[in-house]
Amino acid sequence: MSEDTTPKTATGTINGVKIAWDDSEMQSHYANIGTATANREEFFLLFGTHQHWRGTMDEQKEVDVKLANRIVMSPFAAKRLAVILTQSIRAYEEQFGKIEA
Repeated sequence: MSEDTTPKTATGTINGVKIAWDDSEMQSHYANIGTATANREEFFLLFGTHQHWRGTMDEQKEVDVKLANRIVMSPFAAKRLAVILTQSIRAYEEQFGKIEA
């Protein structure tokens, strides 16, 4: 039996623009910590994991974070991401309740 190599796509419309999302090469990674830095041309989003719940209180005074992924974006793409994250968090909180940061 041959494997289907046709790209898997979903379509949608955003602001009147039809977008076909190809997820055939998408990978998922878990992160429970993230940070961002920027220079004039780019934003750098760094994602990783930490396990601060391990160890004694003295051992928790220093947290080791294993960075695994870096996303580099233009300022314009970063701004669009900030908007969609804000909208998504608002919708989440309306459905499930306020997220305490």
